[in-house]
Amino acid sequence: MTKSYVIEVGDDQVGLVIRETGEREYQFHAAHPSYRALEGRRFSDPYLAERAAIAHAASRRNRRSLSLQLLEATP
Repeated sequence: MTKSYVIEVGDDQVGLVIRETGEREYQFHAAHPSYRALEGRRFSDPYLAERAAIAHAASRRNRRSLSLQLLEATP
């Protein structure tokens, strides 16, 4: 029996994890272009996939914030 779960970050549906019959892990499928970095990654449970997506979102926010700070500091 195939099992699947939608992965959400905030109000956005960012991906889907699917575990095929006979497999032990869930595979991530990005539903939002910003989460393609997680495409194909395998997780032992949907909760870990959700945590990875949240961490990915936080990392993107931090990089964006740093880039803006560097632009503002440039004379």
